[in-house]
Amino acid sequence: MTPLSLLFPVLFAFILNQDSNLQLGQDLSKDSKILANTSVFISDNATLSPSMRTVESDLELFYVMASINVSQSKYSARQQGRHHIQTWRFSEGNIKAIRQIETTIALDTVVTQRYLENRAPTQQRIQNHFKFRTYAVSTTDALIKLYYLTEDEQGLLEYKIDDRHVELVYSKKKQGLSDIMPKVKDELDQLVVELSKE
Repeated sequence: MTPLSLLFPVLFAFILNQDSNLQLGQDLSKDSKILANTSVFISDNATLSPSMRTVESDLELFYVMASINVSQSKYSARQQGRHHIQTWRFSEGNIKAIRQIETTIALDTVVTQRYLENRAPTQQRIQNHFKFRTYAVSTTDALIKLYYLTEDEQGLLEYKIDDRHVELVYSKKKQGLSDIMPKVKDELDQLVVELSKE
């Protein structure tokens, strides 16, 4: 038997298992790299002087969640509209469920730019693709204990720890992100609340 033929069953099992992989760890390392190389405005409802240091410290908690062994959990996946929802449920311990929601949006819109001076408004067509991933953790004492929202190319957009809510706005924004964010956030907030009650 060649080494390649020995590897094939292992690779095949890995490919089959890809769909049920919690991607929080990969997203955290990707987002940390983006944050280290980008200027960002931080809004935090718990402090008037938020900093990258507080964000980095908060993200440690998400790294702990990412390192949880999900092999003992009950896994399920389903599609709901444009959201692919994966859930890992735990029967023992403080954590009840970890959810990963992948939302893919193709934006094709025309934006009208209005000016203060006596210039005529101009129209601009915006086309872009977005892939959001949302993570929500339910515990025995909170329906939504942790919440993390990221976009594949832009990076971390917001996170919540209990009642604390932190939003990040990048100086260099992915084209069209501002146009879709309010609707996407509302939709995801509603979805996460619905799912946490299941």
